Amino acid sequence: MSYRVVIKCGGGAFFVPNEAAENLKLCTAAQLRVLLLVMSRGFAEATPEIISAELGMSAEDSKDNLDYWVARGILECDGAAPAAITPSAASVPAAEVPAQKQPLPKPPETKLTMKEVQRLKEEDAGIAHVLSEAERLLGKTFTTSDTEAVVWLISYAGIPPEVLVTVIAYCAGIGKNNLRYIQKTAIEWLDSGIDTIEAAEERIRALNDARSWEGEVKRVLEIYGRNLVTKEKEFCESWRLYGISPELIHFAYEKCIEKTAKLSFPYINKILLSWHQKGIKTPAEAAAENKPGAETEKPSFDLEELERRMMLEDSVI
Repeated sequence: MSYRVVIKCGGGAFFVPNEAAENLKLCTAAQLRVLLLVMSRGFAEATPEIISAELGMSAEDSKDNLDYWVARGILECDGAAPAAITPSAASVPAAEVPAQKQPLPKPPETKLTMKEVQRLKEEDAGIAHVLSEAERLLGKTFTTSDTEAVVWLISYAGIPPEVLVTVIAYCAGIGKNNLRYIQKTAIEWLDSGIDTIEAAEERIRALNDARSWEGEVKRVLEIYGRNLVTKEKEFCESWRLYGISPELIHFAYEKCIEKTAKLSFPYINKILLSWHQKGIKTPAEAAAENKPGAETEKPSFDLEELERRMMLEDSVI
């Protein structure tokens, strides 16, 4: 028994490179879904945020899955060097193989000795300053383990002292005083290219904006007494990137409650994406779309069908 593609007259289609088919045994289901979505968009841009909104995966996972295909020369990314397709790395002389980006070091498996910590403090005046500022910002006297963690970040991970102080101040400001959390945040920022005060302050502004936006979304969705879970935050961020107003989100929320009698982020997201694709930006425009006799196209979403599908998807949130 064999299967073939059904070619329908007037139906849309998109191509998938032969090189992609060669990776089917190695790629994951998520990586394949991302590739198919990108290919279906033709020449339209694809960003981790767009992929996240369309497929319901985190922006971080979306980027990882996109980078998988970039590394194989099937997709390209602005600012990234194109992947070499031929010849294979194994056939290229060692001197010609481009150097791979080295991953950031992980925290040491064995602890630094106090003698080594003292030596590093004497060699780098910035270490003593960071330790003093860190104790002040976190409101505690460091243990030996705490001191080792800070010294390692500067001397081994290579985080500039002034950037590390900024990271610690930010973490303290949001109530994250745990050194493990601070260590993880500092390394993630450095891995993102944040190695100056200016870049660190820009990251903090972006994070503060995101928190303010989440607070506004919680208000219009009437969510009180709890934080948003990861999946809900991803929906919020995609709405912000699409430029959807809080008023329109609230209107979609009202439609959701009218139809399902409960809050459903996936349900609201489907409605908002449909309106966004039609250029609808205000509740008045959205309301006018469904008025009897309105000269608009039939909505691209069926509320009853959305209700059935979203009830199932809601269970993952």
